[in-house]
Amino acid sequence: MIHYCIDKTIPAARSIEQSIRQMMAIGSFPQTHHLIIQFSHTQYYFPQTPSLELLALVSVGMSCSESILIEGSIFLFTPERLSQLQLLSNNSDDNGNVLREYCRRHSLPWLVMSDPWILTPIHIPKPWGQEIWYTGIEARGLSGVMGDSGSIPLPWLLEIMPEGMGLPKQSPPLLLKVLDPLPDKVYGDLYFELHQEKQEVYVVTHIDSSAWPEGIGAIQLGFAPQARQRFSNDDEFKLAYLNSVKAYEQVRRLVDIKLDEKKAAAGIDAKQDAAHVQLMQWMSELSQDVESKKLIEHESELRQTMNSFVASHPLTLGDVVTVPRLVPHALQHGVRVVEFQTPVYERKILSFGQKVRTQLHWDTEDALELAELNFAQLQSPELISLTPQLRIERIVNFDDFAVQRIQLDGAYAFLGDVYSVLMVLQGRLTLHSSGRTCDLESTQAALLPRAGSGWELSSSSPCLFLLASPPQLLK
Repeated sequence: MIHYCIDKTIPAARSIEQSIRQMMAIGSFPQTHHLIIQFSHTQYYFPQTPSLELLALVSVGMSCSESILIEGSIFLFTPERLSQLQLLSNNSDDNGNVLREYCRRHSLPWLVMSDPWILTPIHIPKPWGQEIWYTGIEARGLSGVMGDSGSIPLPWLLEIMPEGMGLPKQSPPLLLKVLDPLPDKVYGDLYFELHQEKQEVYVVTHIDSSAWPEGIGAIQLGFAPQARQRFSNDDEFKLAYLNSVKAYEQVRRLVDIKLDEKKAAAGIDAKQDAAHVQLMQWMSELSQDVESKKLIEHESELRQTMNSFVASHPLTLGDVVTVPRLVPHALQHGVRVVEFQTPVYERKILSFGQKVRTQLHWDTEDALELAELNFAQLQSPELISLTPQLRIERIVNFDDFAVQRIQLDGAYAFLGDVYSVLMVLQGRLTLHSSGRTCDLESTQAALLPRAGSGWELSSSSPCLFLLASPPQLLK
């Protein structure tokens, strides 16, 4: 039988939880509960938080191992869809297959929601390259969860399964993304910025040989001790750095005006970003122009002076970079990293080697008031387990999340008291839970719901992956 849950005053998650409790109370193999749920989803990630009407088709049953099995779909509500579903279910005795078949015929995604959520990343263009979001929930884009015939936006699933995932309502999971900067020495360098709330950890997965022929990249992280030693106290150092940034910013804006003029002459909309290849061409033209040559040379000199205050750390493949709160940092061109971070968007920009389009001014003065000056060097991962089949390193242990790097050639199990985020870097990994399996290939990632029976992982050949979670799991 199908239950129609169209009272929108009852949260969608509550209807599913009630079915789960009923299933657990029976404790055997009862008839599967089929739900059609109409609900309003608050899009908290957009300005003004508009509401979106959705339909969820959910089947709650038991697997052969007598664990709860939840599967279904979520899509945009229309009266026509609801009428179609009512008509189909009234004319069939096999309601479960009817729901799945409906999704198949209409090319709507269908997935097992109690299994690991295989993430479908989205690509976000940046002036320095691109970010690839695996768990991103922002106005700029929504990551998804893979199903048959497509994917479901991540926040829609979190809306109906907050208990299963173990997240408070409208609370995003840890943010997993890839930073993929251009190999260009100027246009591939990221913002030099700091965060007050957000903490980050990077794992280097690729170094572009055209940018770094010797295979050693770099990151700007903190301030250079030798630069600080030139001043009698920190206030003098900050003032000198601030003055160097202001001098550079003034010239930077003059260069940006000339680039905007070239963009307008090329017929490119003022709100649209020009391709970095085009910017490089225009900079080359300006450097050869009699009137602009000195300006371009001055910009380069002032940028070098400004950067002389900043510490640059070498990076090689596999290196780990921990970025605590208040430490200024800027990943450099041609160095690709996997990043886990606190899921908040806030930053203060100290400087940038090109025009900032997301705000009208830099935050150098405010950032310097907050900046941690004593950050000195990269920290090495902590080895916590080593056997012939298993190597576990704790690469970061922040107060709001922890991350392990695991090399596996065999089997490994861990508790599932809280959710976790897993990404495979090399090889293939198989996830086992409640008699079901799921394979992840290199560069694939999954969000793992809470699992009372825990999670079992296996690999038939060496596999390298990252496992992140709120700190209760990985401490």
